[in-house]
Amino acid sequence: MNETLILNIVGFGVAVLLLCFVTHRAGSGSTFAHLFSILWGPCILAAQFLTTSTNTLSMKTLIILFTAWWALLAGALLTIRRQPKIAPREVTINRRRAIAAIIVLFSLHATLVVYEMPTVDVKQPTVKLVRTLRMANESSGLRKCPWWLEIFRGAYFVYIPLAVLVRKRGWLSRRSFCILVAGACGLVLTRMTRAPLMGTLVALWGSWALLYKPRVLRAWALLAGVIVAFSTVFLTIQSNLQGNTHATTVVELVEQYYGGSMRAFESVIDGTFPRQDGYYSADMFYYTLQKVELIDSNSYPSSARPYGDNKTNIYTFLDVYTLDAGVFGAILGAALVGAAGGWLFNKASRCHSPMMLAWNAFFIYGIAMAVANNEFIRINLPMTFVLASIVSHCVVQRRVGRPTTFLSTARDLSSGRRSLPALSSM
Repeated sequence: MNETLILNIVGFGVAVLLLCFVTHRAGSGSTFAHLFSILWGPCILAAQFLTTSTNTLSMKTLIILFTAWWALLAGALLTIRRQPKIAPREVTINRRRAIAAIIVLFSLHATLVVYEMPTVDVKQPTVKLVRTLRMANESSGLRKCPWWLEIFRGAYFVYIPLAVLVRKRGWLSRRSFCILVAGACGLVLTRMTRAPLMGTLVALWGSWALLYKPRVLRAWALLAGVIVAFSTVFLTIQSNLQGNTHATTVVELVEQYYGGSMRAFESVIDGTFPRQDGYYSADMFYYTLQKVELIDSNSYPSSARPYGDNKTNIYTFLDVYTLDAGVFGAILGAALVGAAGGWLFNKASRCHSPMMLAWNAFFIYGIAMAVANNEFIRINLPMTFVLASIVSHCVVQRRVGRPTTFLSTARDLSSGRRSLPALSSM
């Protein structure tokens, strides 16, 4: 017990110290490193104390969890740079194209949702309605959308940051902006899945924090509001799925998704996890090859993990790196994620383009989901990056080339007079 207490004190102490260095280096208290720490640290405590299990986490697992936290912050510290007060590179956005892009992306996202909407009876009890939407399949009227619509499943990672940018420039009213955000949240909740709602909320928070550069307390206050709103919706949906709301059940519900993932990760550490053949970190490549029918879906590890003894199938974002490269892979993977986050923070801070804002929004989502699973290896990442790049290419006005200089012939012949100034091309 004393060893565990000492380890927790040292683990949190070193993490707080590194986070202070990151804050000073970035000149901001609302970066991805802060979001990760706010979620990862309490999750370690939840894994130890907010649990119905009589078994305690091993010292080895705790050391790996803390070391991965330190590695991510150290990686961020190596690459992150101070956020400028004003972006040194002003991006020229075409107002009409930007607003049109938001409308088109939202419409395509809505089209996908409506296309896949199962047949439901809105008059049925709430509990049954939630279960029907959650468990919908082809037998209940669910239709699989065309492949080209799949590209827009995560379109909110693009149109939410773009809407924040447009709102900041005064091109979108507050009312319209709120309707858009509410509509996006409504769309992602139609199947009663919680991860897309998390993506929508953190995309909003991350873009707002990057563009508006709020004070630390204000940024954390909004983040707290996001966490409370998400937790409320999460528990409401989960309690309806379970069918009761006893106090013990609430603890069990929380444990399955927060804290329980780290207890499940212990099975990866001790070797009891049923590992499949193949590389877990190559999920997006396997998915692509399977879609073009070059490989069979049974020939590579499934993205859906098996349920463990604590009734959860999430194992934190470290499971991928650990299964492929052991403990060293877990630490290195966490460090690389931190380094990539620092680089992306620098780019997005210095160039407020729709593309960089969308990339940053997805990365923030991956950080928020790190306590559950690894989103950086999914096909959603390149699909979002490509969509964001295309949209940015359409709405960003390219710089006009150097203007041609026209000189008056009369002035040229008069050597005693100054020539006219150059005329800028329109």
